[in-house]
Amino acid sequence: MKFANSDSDYRSSKYVICGVMFDGTSSFRTGSRWAPEAIRKGSYNFEPYDYDYDLCEPSVYDMGDVEFGNVNDMIAELQPTISSIIKDGKVPITLGGEHSITLPCMKAFAQEADTTAVIFDAHLDFKENYLGNKFGHASVARNVFELSIPLVQIGVRSGSKIEYERARDDNAFYTMSQIRDDGIGEIIDEVIRSLKTNTIYLSIDVDVVDPAFAPGVGNPEPYGLTPLELRTAIRRLAPLVAGFDIVEITPDYDLGISAIVGAKLILDFIFAHSNSHLNLT
Repeated sequence: MKFANSDSDYRSSKYVICGVMFDGTSSFRTGSRWAPEAIRKGSYNFEPYDYDYDLCEPSVYDMGDVEFGNVNDMIAELQPTISSIIKDGKVPITLGGEHSITLPCMKAFAQEADTTAVIFDAHLDFKENYLGNKFGHASVARNVFELSIPLVQIGVRSGSKIEYERARDDNAFYTMSQIRDDGIGEIIDEVIRSLKTNTIYLSIDVDVVDPAFAPGVGNPEPYGLTPLELRTAIRRLAPLVAGFDIVEITPDYDLGISAIVGAKLILDFIFAHSNSHLNLT
């Protein structure tokens, strides 16, 4: 199954979708390896039209899925796949899978351009290692930071004392309390004003969304963003985005709700990125 309306061939496409079937370091709920298929199914729920704009106009190619048995193979083999997409002048849209897939994507971007990582996540993911693995999904932000890539985290509401202390020293992060006080629009405006690079890599761990709206994730955390707040953020950031991933949906834990939310967020990203001149909010 291909993502809805991904009818372009690779050569003529602007956006390339790649599914990554990997959840080898998941620590609470497993099953995110099945998310790419569930997200694709969910994409057929939506009309290819948004107000006065045709969502079928952007050229999208779905290359299907890649599958890995362990985290080291995943990191080593996914990076060149994403690098080839970037070198061909296209925007990779990667469907996880767990959050560890962001590391090889960011490694690919680090080789090609100065890019800031903007990660929406309920968790800091700054652990030195977790369950004996330093490249697992609970360490992805630390691993990205150690690539010497500017890092911004948004929606944080969970982490150990050590993680918070390390993150305060090493990178910018915005908690849900700050978002509730200032509003998502002001937070995103501040992020954009403080950028030190011309482009960003956008990673969305769907557990940043409150589990009332997206219960089927690997590590659900209450008191999160609404999908509409996340859409606002995506639309404001989209003109700067060079690559995008969406991770940690675990389809077996709901009735397709979270995958449908994920599919809609992808459509909104493509719509906003391809219509950057509209100044969407």
